[in-house]
Amino acid sequence: MRFGLFSDLHSNLPGLPERGYGGRSLEDLRRGLARFREAGVDFAVSLGDNVQPARDAREAAGQLTDMIRLWSGYGFPVHAVFGNHEFQQLTSDEVLAFWQTDRTYYHFYVGEIRFVILDTNVNPDGTHYGADNFDWRFGMIDAAQTTWLRELLATPARTFVFTHNCLRWETGDEHDDWFRVTNSREICDLLAGSGCVEAVFQGHHHTARVDSWHGIRFVNIPSPERSPAYSDEDFPIVEVTSSGFTLNGRAL
Repeated sequence: MRFGLFSDLHSNLPGLPERGYGGRSLEDLRRGLARFREAGVDFAVSLGDNVQPARDAREAAGQLTDMIRLWSGYGFPVHAVFGNHEFQQLTSDEVLAFWQTDRTYYHFYVGEIRFVILDTNVNPDGTHYGADNFDWRFGMIDAAQTTWLRELLATPARTFVFTHNCLRWETGDEHDDWFRVTNSREICDLLAGSGCVEAVFQGHHHTARVDSWHGIRFVNIPSPERSPAYSDEDFPIVEVTSSGFTLNGRAL
């Protein structure tokens, strides 16, 4: 089976200051989604930060409405991992209402393969991000979600995990901890201890990177806002095989 990935589009409304090449991100997304459709993916996943701040909350809502409408036209489901920017001008309840869901984290199966969507948008005091109530450097996975994840992974199944903030990010830079969830070691130990997680796909840093730790591949998906032209590398396709998986045809 196959699935597509993209992250950190940072799309903004016409007339607002562009961030990098973010003004081109919706056109890139159309090309990426068309590529996924051609490849016959079972689903796609956005790893968050789809939008940039608008002039006000009403326009931010319009951005998300346009994004969801675009996603729905390609014949496969698109799962949303929420990033911090989704909550910059809207409350948590408002964001969930746009996606017509009451969950920021959940799991699903395709055949016998399990896929887990996590929510890293929780403040250190336990409150959820919403209406600019957050610092992007200090997201975490809260206790309730951690308990849910531990119970889920107690049932063996090939598992792939999706997050916005990085669960593992070790480059040697003094600011590495800005991009990891604040309880990253606890969560990584939980994933490794389960013995069934093959890969974590994460965004937030905008660059491509693959790291291996205790048998798990931690794969960062880059942001199109850093690319001067459309690139398939910003919209990779993962193929899950009987013995592992590939990213754009490359074994990891």
